[in-house]
Amino acid sequence: MTNQAHMFVDNSNLIGGAQKVARSIEGAPWPAVRIYWRNFFQLIEGDYLPVSRVLAGSLPPGNEELWQYARRYGYNTSLLKRVRNDNGRLAEQAVDEVMHAKIAGALLDYEPPQTLVLVTGDGAHAEFGTSFLQQVQRALKRGWCVDVISWRLQLSGNFLRLAAQHKDQIRVVELESYYRSITFLSGGEYTDNLGNIVHVDERVVSPLPVSSTA
Repeated sequence: MTNQAHMFVDNSNLIGGAQKVARSIEGAPWPAVRIYWRNFFQLIEGDYLPVSRVLAGSLPPGNEELWQYARRYGYNTSLLKRVRNDNGRLAEQAVDEVMHAKIAGALLDYEPPQTLVLVTGDGAHAEFGTSFLQQVQRALKRGWCVDVISWRLQLSGNFLRLAAQHKDQIRVVELESYYRSITFLSGGEYTDNLGNIVHVDERVVSPLPVSSTA
């Protein structure tokens, strides 16, 4: 694979998966789960020479520190405010579509050999008909290599089927192997999904394995 790479991180998919994995492995309520961004960025970038760095998500309270850190690390942060859906709940608006457009732009602007590093397991079509899977297919057609990095429980079978057809171009990396190196738990008292108060002990992050080049 080429060393030049374009990094695209679907923040909501990444954090949502981390919270589910933490619940299954440690029984931790979702508010206690944190991503250790320094190790995470080091993991996904590995030995690549990043040309593009994009992290997209919404603007819930409490994420300001993440966005600031991502910017210092060189990531272009595409942030959209949440809006109320038909059920009155706050929901993301067009975050995926923004990512799809930025990936398509990179595919047009850079000639192969290049590598698309895509951090998401979302293989479904978005509201306006575009998808991450569509962008991966376009990358393959243009002769790019692709890394799909995702939690196993978030990973669409569409990516796995595509990877089986293009073994020389696609690599799938499952983040469960690096769970304790890219997450930590913030200790304290939290309310779980049933409204119960749960005490969580602090868990610090473990070092990345020496050979952990995603």
